[in-house]
Amino acid sequence: MRRSGVRLPLSPLMPLETHMILRCPEASVYIYAMPDGENPKTWVTKILSHILDTPKVCIETDSLGKPHLQKGMGFANWSDSKGQCVLAYSKECEVGIDLEFYRDRNFKAISKRFFAQSEATGKADVFYHCWVKKEAYYKCLGGHFFSVLKNDSYPNAKIWNLQGPYREKHELALCIKIK
Repeated sequence: MRRSGVRLPLSPLMPLETHMILRCPEASVYIYAMPDGENPKTWVTKILSHILDTPKVCIETDSLGKPHLQKGMGFANWSDSKGQCVLAYSKECEVGIDLEFYRDRNFKAISKRFFAQSEATGKADVFYHCWVKKEAYYKCLGGHFFSVLKNDSYPNAKIWNLQGPYREKHELALCIKIK
């Protein structure tokens, strides 16, 4: 998939004009990037309180650790890497998002062990591009993580690789569940 070319803005407690909105036939997805100096754990609840216009947001997790908002409040997912955090929210459909900053790894060995054979690579950019899609898909639809990794298709979902607002090399993917 190609990058959208849209950069996510950083801002203080985000007025509605300062986040990215991805619109597709299935849903509108709001994507927020945490401002520097915030704590990811407290920022997620703070921004969800702002989005939902409620003083307290109840986030529960299922048996696999997937977060859920109260029924009727929509769907949210977030990812943090190297002290940065992104949050995706949709009123209409389940979402998954993943952010990864590049670091040195044995990409060939990891991808051979965990990815579909067609995806094995020793190149960092190819590895991370693929990894964030898989993780966003898993966070959106659930299932068994290692079976998601081994699969090179993404049924019942749409996935985009996006460009975050960070100077440091990174990959960012968003997944929505489609019916």
